[in-house]
Amino acid sequence: MLSQEQIDFFHQNGFLIMRQMFQGEELRLLKQAVDEVQAQGVAKEGADHLYAPGPQGDPVYWRSERIWSRGDIFRAVTVQPDLLEAIGQCVGQAFFPWNDSLVVKIANSGAEVTWHQDPPYGTPWGDSSRTETYAVPNFTTDIYLDHSGTDNGCVWAIPGHHLVGHIDLSHKTAEELFTECGAQPVEMEAGDVLFHALSTPHGSRANFSATQRRIFYIHYLAHEVFADGYEPRGEEWTKKKPGWGEVREGVIQGMLEARRNFGWEGYEERDTLAYGEGGFLFQGRPTSPPRYWESLREQISSERYEKLRALKA
Repeated sequence: MLSQEQIDFFHQNGFLIMRQMFQGEELRLLKQAVDEVQAQGVAKEGADHLYAPGPQGDPVYWRSERIWSRGDIFRAVTVQPDLLEAIGQCVGQAFFPWNDSLVVKIANSGAEVTWHQDPPYGTPWGDSSRTETYAVPNFTTDIYLDHSGTDNGCVWAIPGHHLVGHIDLSHKTAEELFTECGAQPVEMEAGDVLFHALSTPHGSRANFSATQRRIFYIHYLAHEVFADGYEPRGEEWTKKKPGWGEVREGVIQGMLEARRNFGWEGYEERDTLAYGEGGFLFQGRPTSPPRYWESLREQISSERYEKLRALKA
């Protein structure tokens, strides 16, 4: 369970590192399953693998989608109680697992990821776009399978800018974003978990090292955020991922069953967790107030807001 200091750090900076949340047999089986998905992606076998320009310009494997469909272990770790507690403490209201991916930087030629904010902030939808940060905390959960450092293309994040919505990054070069805007390397080890706000500017360099870097990425969100930020936008990938309802409940029941089949602790064994309308709910202390980012936004002066939008300290 997170401390108040950790919760405060997340809300102030837009990211949070949690060390060794996954260990032992659970981590071993997860890495084994990722090895299999990665091998298929590198060999271009099966569907839902993505490729990006590598350091030499040639396409290299960098991502696979629909990970929950690729093995019980992926479904089981998604409802790990320690993880659900931490997410609930930062969200401050009911939430559910919505999206899943595997992101890979292969050894020696892993693709860079240009500086961006995640959708919907990085890709506004014209007049219908919402460019302001949501009232409800909206972040991804990254489960690390390997060491990730400056030597093999770790994520860099610019802290403290997540509450001002869409930021135009195009007026800075990649090197300026790495070196002149307060960016910090987020160095991780296998079993660590990273929360990072979708609105936090982040990017990573190519991997020229002999060490690979892999992340099982899960996006948990409140239905309010789904209905406001994704459902009405009309992109094909969002249409394939329903919000809260019978379909989503069925997916979650499959996750809970997979965890029981492994014989691992479930949310039911924690007094701090409940499951019902809207998904999982953390009901212990400390936690975040509902719609907390709305009140934090209101505390930012207009002058400070514009400085943050311009990537100034």
